[in-house]
Amino acid sequence: MSPQLLVGNVPVEATEEALKEYFNSFGAVRSVTIAKNERGKGKGFAFVEMTSRKEAVQAHAALASCEFLGRRLSISLKDAVVPDSGGLFSWFKLFKPKA
Repeated sequence: MSPQLLVGNVPVEATEEALKEYFNSFGAVRSVTIAKNERGKGKGFAFVEMTSRKEAVQAHAALASCEFLGRRLSISLKDAVVPDSGGLFSWFKLFKPKA
């Protein structure tokens, strides 16, 4: 599994393409997934998968105080652990809060 970032405080009008472009300045982005509700609106968080841990760490450090579409993003680096089948809650348990 590639290194992932949990990105919080994502504006509801954000697109996966725009987030990918934003994170690409810190390295190659493998995928971006914005969590959406049943109507297709963003829930305010996303998962960004980088191609290397180094790039994920660089993005995490560089974006700690940056804004995206007028909002300060909250970014957590996911440990290299394969999630269990416990659903979305199990994903959140894998992320450590920023120090």
